[in-house]
Amino acid sequence: MAQDQIDAVERRPMIDLRAIWATIYRNRFVMGLILAGCIALGILSILIMPRVYEARSSVQIDQQIAKVLGTEDDQTMIGGADADRFLQTQVDIVKSRSMAKKVSDSLGLAANDRFLEQMGVGAVLGDKRGKREETVLDTLQRNLDVDLKRNSRVVGILFRSREPALADRIANSYAENVISGNIQRKYSTSAYSRNFLEKQLGLAKGRLEASERSLIGYARSAQLIDASSGAKQNWEASGPRSLVTANLVQLNESYAAAATARSQARERWEQARGAALMTLPEVLANDGMQRLLQRRAELNADFSQLRQRLTPEHPTVSQVGAQVAELEQQIRGFAESIRNSIRNQYLTTERQYTALAAQVATLKGATLAEQDRSVQYNILQREVDTNRQLYESLLQRFKEVSAEAGIATNNISMVDLAETPRRPISPRPLINLALATLSGLCLALVYAFARERLDDAIRNPEDVESKLHMPLLGVVPEVESSTPVEDLQDSKSEITEAYNSIRTAIELSSNQGLFKSVLVSSSSKGEGKSTTSYALARGFAMVGRKVLLIDADLRRPSLHKFLNVRQSDKGLSTLLARSSTALESILPMGMGMANAFFMPSGPLPPDPANLFAGDAVETLLESLSADYDIIILDGPPVLALADATELTAAVQATIFVCAAGSAHFGQTRAAVTRLDRAHGNLIGAVVTKYNSRKTGYGPYSDYYRYNYDEDPA
Repeated sequence: MAQDQIDAVERRPMIDLRAIWATIYRNRFVMGLILAGCIALGILSILIMPRVYEARSSVQIDQQIAKVLGTEDDQTMIGGADADRFLQTQVDIVKSRSMAKKVSDSLGLAANDRFLEQMGVGAVLGDKRGKREETVLDTLQRNLDVDLKRNSRVVGILFRSREPALADRIANSYAENVISGNIQRKYSTSAYSRNFLEKQLGLAKGRLEASERSLIGYARSAQLIDASSGAKQNWEASGPRSLVTANLVQLNESYAAAATARSQARERWEQARGAALMTLPEVLANDGMQRLLQRRAELNADFSQLRQRLTPEHPTVSQVGAQVAELEQQIRGFAESIRNSIRNQYLTTERQYTALAAQVATLKGATLAEQDRSVQYNILQREVDTNRQLYESLLQRFKEVSAEAGIATNNISMVDLAETPRRPISPRPLINLALATLSGLCLALVYAFARERLDDAIRNPEDVESKLHMPLLGVVPEVESSTPVEDLQDSKSEITEAYNSIRTAIELSSNQGLFKSVLVSSSSKGEGKSTTSYALARGFAMVGRKVLLIDADLRRPSLHKFLNVRQSDKGLSTLLARSSTALESILPMGMGMANAFFMPSGPLPPDPANLFAGDAVETLLESLSADYDIIILDGPPVLALADATELTAAVQATIFVCAAGSAHFGQTRAAVTRLDRAHGNLIGAVVTKYNSRKTGYGPYSDYYRYNYDEDPA
């Protein structure tokens, strides 16, 4: 396919609404049945589903209990993410199996099968006592729902049952057992906490006393005196612990400053030692040197003027020259002294750095030795601090728990008692019908698009370019009231106009003139290739072309039926077998067309592929092309036969015919691939038997209607 056609296919929108509507239109009957079945199931579910009632009670779960002693706030105040976890924990407690057991025991639900029968579970067989209790608990948990709204501490307890009175009775029982269970847990927790804290307090006291004795004993044996600003702080936080450490810190700062000064002095000396005296920045920046240089410049200027006016032997010239030489010597001496001062500065900083390094090394040794002895001391000190904090916190908590013992505080309170529900919550007719309708629509759409996905028939002419990657030469509408041959006799019929446009497309498909030989083939039988061959031959003859129509299907020939010609004993098969001449094998087509001729298939050979093998067909077409403007061959189907591949290699152009709705993409693509591999020149495809209304794409055939009686307005 040409590149512009490929680009046109790629530029198509991802969602083709027209194609979607066509898919729905083609499958409308089955989709209607699916939708009707789902709606019927929805109505049936409304009629047979049991009525379920739901009762609701509610409790308030506070994160802060009422203050009695003043310490309860600190124990129960929760905020942020912990508040959400606290409320969710309470919800999980309501849903727990232990809570269901309390409700069952308080109402006596496991005493007999009445509760299970009211819930629609039925009586329990076998070991009734144990199995009934398990079934009751499972039923309670399955029909319970807890509603916790966002940003609210009111928890709704909902229970569903087929009996309205039973629903509100169990919902209220859940609320009452939640409140009483919360109080019981607080009593149990307080008693357990008091006993536990008492034991832990005695252990913590013994550990604190032992750690303090160990700390004091080690400090005496190691001769360590804590002279820092905070004895209970650790080594890093409390600062220097002795004079050795303080001296080391101060001396280390001086040592760092000396290292910096030495580095700078050494850099200055390295630069001064390797550079010329008069280029040193220190020499040039010196005030005395600047005055000497200025004086030398003035003497040089005077000396130059005297030499211009006097001879070199003149006393004045000699005197000024001596002054200039003496001044030069002074300048060199002064510059040398400046460089020596830089060297002396470097040596001084070097000695200072060496002396400080030795002192720092000495103090480091003393400090490290002291730190080694302090490691164990710090360990013991931290152990004392930890034990003291633990003992104090346990003591404080023990006092609080002892004071709170016996005070009944509860953070869960009743908000609403459940009332007997008046209307069932299930089934809901409107919702059931809506869900059934929606499900039916979804299933119908899934069926339609799955069928379209699996059924890869070429239904729309646009599928030729998008699926087969071939140019579309034209579309032939389906003929319902008559035969195609009869419609072709009418120059104003839709099928005549369609084949005329196809003929025009064939003429314009080459820039080198009309093809001399054209093969018409299809993937399988019954797709309209014989009708297309006849219509094209007739069309070219009508515009003055000399046409030869050859029935090249040597297995099931059919063109003689279109022309009402008796099957002859001479034709293509005898001509290829060289048992007859071209003059004997060619007949006039008739029907008032003197420039149209027909070559029947002749006797059917046992193996047509052998007749088409080699260059026999190509040689025959070359010999006949001199006498005809175009030769049209009605070839056999491509699939499962080798005839079409031999013929497509012998002709100049091949036209591929596919029937709308019957030529499947898998089989059609395989046929096109075989023709391509045989080096056939596929100039395009023709879609036949196209009924746009059946495919859902609208009145495509109106394109071919032309009423000659209408005014050309």
